[in-house]
Amino acid sequence: MTERILEYLRKNPTKTYSLREVQRMLRLEREEVKSALAELVKQGRLIEPRRGLYALPEAKPAPKRGNKGFVGRLQVHPAGFGFVIPDALAPDQARLPPPEQRDLYIPKEFLGGAWHGDQVLAYPQPPGRDRRPWGKVAQVLERSRSKLTGRLEFRRGYAWVLPDDPRLPGKVKLEPEGLAGLEQGSRIAVELHYPEARDKREGRGSEVYGTFLEYLGMADDPQSETRAVIVNHDLKSEFDPEALAEAEAIPESIPPEEISRRADFRSLNVFTIDGIDAKDFDDAIHVERLEGNRYRIGVHIADVSHYVREGSALDKEAYERGTSVYLPGRVLPMLPEKLSNGVCSLVPGQDRLVLSVLVEITDGGRVLRHSFREGVIRSKARLTYTQVQAFAEGKGMPDEFKWLEPDLALLLELTRKLKAKRVAAGALDFHFTEVKVDIGEAGEIHLIPQTEPDARSLIEELMLLANRIVAKYLSDKGLPALYRVHEDPTDMAYAKLAAQLSKLGYELPGMEPSPKAMQAILKQVEGKPEAPMVSTLLLRSLKLARYAHENLGHFGLAAEHYLHFTSPIRRYPDLIVHRVLKTLMRRRLTPEKVEHWREVFPRMAEHTSSRERSAEAAERDLTKYYQCCWAELHKGERFGGVVSGVTGFGVFVALENGVEGMVRLSSLLDDHYEYVEDTLSLVGTRTKRRIRIGDPLEVVIQGVNLPTRQIELVPAEFAAVRPSNTAKPEISREVSRKPVLATTQPSRTKEKNMEGTKKRRVVGPPEGRERRERGPKVTMSRMYFGEWQKTEDETPPQNRRSGGRSGQHERAGGERSRSSQAAQPRHEARSSQKPPRYAAKEAPQPQSGNPGQRQGKSSRRRRNRWR
Repeated sequence: MTERILEYLRKNPTKTYSLREVQRMLRLEREEVKSALAELVKQGRLIEPRRGLYALPEAKPAPKRGNKGFVGRLQVHPAGFGFVIPDALAPDQARLPPPEQRDLYIPKEFLGGAWHGDQVLAYPQPPGRDRRPWGKVAQVLERSRSKLTGRLEFRRGYAWVLPDDPRLPGKVKLEPEGLAGLEQGSRIAVELHYPEARDKREGRGSEVYGTFLEYLGMADDPQSETRAVIVNHDLKSEFDPEALAEAEAIPESIPPEEISRRADFRSLNVFTIDGIDAKDFDDAIHVERLEGNRYRIGVHIADVSHYVREGSALDKEAYERGTSVYLPGRVLPMLPEKLSNGVCSLVPGQDRLVLSVLVEITDGGRVLRHSFREGVIRSKARLTYTQVQAFAEGKGMPDEFKWLEPDLALLLELTRKLKAKRVAAGALDFHFTEVKVDIGEAGEIHLIPQTEPDARSLIEELMLLANRIVAKYLSDKGLPALYRVHEDPTDMAYAKLAAQLSKLGYELPGMEPSPKAMQAILKQVEGKPEAPMVSTLLLRSLKLARYAHENLGHFGLAAEHYLHFTSPIRRYPDLIVHRVLKTLMRRRLTPEKVEHWREVFPRMAEHTSSRERSAEAAERDLTKYYQCCWAELHKGERFGGVVSGVTGFGVFVALENGVEGMVRLSSLLDDHYEYVEDTLSLVGTRTKRRIRIGDPLEVVIQGVNLPTRQIELVPAEFAAVRPSNTAKPEISREVSRKPVLATTQPSRTKEKNMEGTKKRRVVGPPEGRERRERGPKVTMSRMYFGEWQKTEDETPPQNRRSGGRSGQHERAGGERSRSSQAAQPRHEARSSQKPPRYAAKEAPQPQSGNPGQRQGKSSRRRRNRWR
């Protein structure tokens, strides 16, 4: 066995392997592998750089990473200082810093030219007189951005851009080309040029500079904001001419000879279920009744690989984009519209080529056998989630689809059993409300909660089933592909989770991470007040799902084999999986092709994972912008909400329509509150009042800062509010694109009902009264939304830190949903020192016109982050 392990490790001699990875790839028992690895380490034939990680002796860390420093991502605060977050996934990581130096504090003067988001090499330094750890950035290993947007300024004979993102340097010098005719304050996009290390050594060209790319406008309207998000997240909005020409050359009809060689499913009751505004239908389903309480389910996926050939202009364009991006009001598709909404989309009444998975299943949900077919279908119906959910609730289908009711009833029953078996096996099943932002034809904003659990679960289970079957088939054949992997939580994260749950009265069994144990905890807290908090704790302990060229399993789904197969119109990894599967089905597999895949797939996995992250970040960014626009129209109004996050500087509150804002500690006037990290709660020192995730809290919208995407809330009991007829926010609210803040509801007068409210005293002289014998007046600082608001004379704190927000990130499963767990932005403030006073700015008013093409299937991405 030891020789077999060594042989496997020598295939990639510079890589570090985990115990779980070796066990899964060689398909051996865990204890046997553990013993063999320990013996190899004892013999000196392997090294163990960190507990649970193994490598060949020649797998030395790269010199640039050093043995004293560590590699991580720099997160910069608007005040100028930053933190380096260790990159635990780096295979050649020399070492991780000790726990007390995690999230290493970097003073402003020791950033070493690094910008927010850059991958850097950092060196911890001895604590100073304050006994706090800190460090220096020694080297920038990878730049995180190549473009930025900001305001144009002319000063001292030079042109400058002032970045929109307050975490970036205050200004960047521009070359004059392309700036002729632009006014001061114009919003522009620029391309960044970083100095080379050689230039710095020679004393020339050591300054980052920019070149003009495009003019975005003078106002912060939705159109310019959408364009700025596209630029800042390095997304493509236009297709290359070669790709468009190639797409236009594709014929609309399918040649008869192509149909004749495929399985013909056109006589079956094949149909689609999607969102009401979807256009790119990449999956269809059908069900057949067999003898002996058996059924055959067909999952038919658009055969995109038939049209997008490897190495073609379309293929290069799709690879560069990596994924479709579903922004509010605009879609950036991975493929041109001729394919995404045309010849590849499984629209009703049209012949379409598909790659099908046929699954024979018992009435109890047990899979008996499966097969793969290249086929042709003609969809009989295009159903929506709303229609299917109404049927699941007993309301019946519309008359034109009555004939599908028996099939829908059967599929709903079978998928419920499939889900029950999956959850019983340990798959994590989180319950979070997803909210979609939709922009109407006239520019109105609609905030729509996704409330079709049965309908979405039907499609979700069938897509998960197909993904797992294809993954196991390719893995059993020993073929590389782009697998969707979700690795186990680290031992430290799991131990911390167990300790936190223990203080809440829940015991997490076992010393090693187990999805079944986690799911048991979720089952125990279901329906209890602490359920949201426990779900958040579990999410925070999980790693992010990603693409990999090897099958490493999926922890969140409790699946040994998993990949993405069912959305090739909008995801490049699915297209790759189709090519591998079809090569195998057509018996065209050669050793040379397999070796080629092994060489290129690791790079593809890294690239597609990166593009997925960029797309999700862009969606969050623009969604938050539109939520701020909605909040601007409702300033002073009172709404019911639920605490969604707790930090050392305040609490986050989510309204029922998905809008989220911050209630700062300074707004909680009834007591002095302290943050308890283990229970994610604030506790009053005098009243012992406890505020934790899931608690209801009525709030008033007090302020909005559009540039920083910040919404400031105050508890309703401590604020002057407008009398409201309802405590619920409007789910769909029209926002005028003209500069008028009028609403369709009757106007509501603000009441200042603060009499009798206990107020905090502020040390210092009263405002408006001179006290010359005292020093200059000091304004108390306030923190909002985890970000610092910097003044010109502010200097960053050198030694203060506080806990981060308990938001949700992508951690585990959800194939079909694009809503990725209704992801919350990660709040990066680390200091307990209060920043300068927040100043609300006038919100830009939306203008008339549709900012972009209608969005399709926008609700599918958020849950996808952890699957």
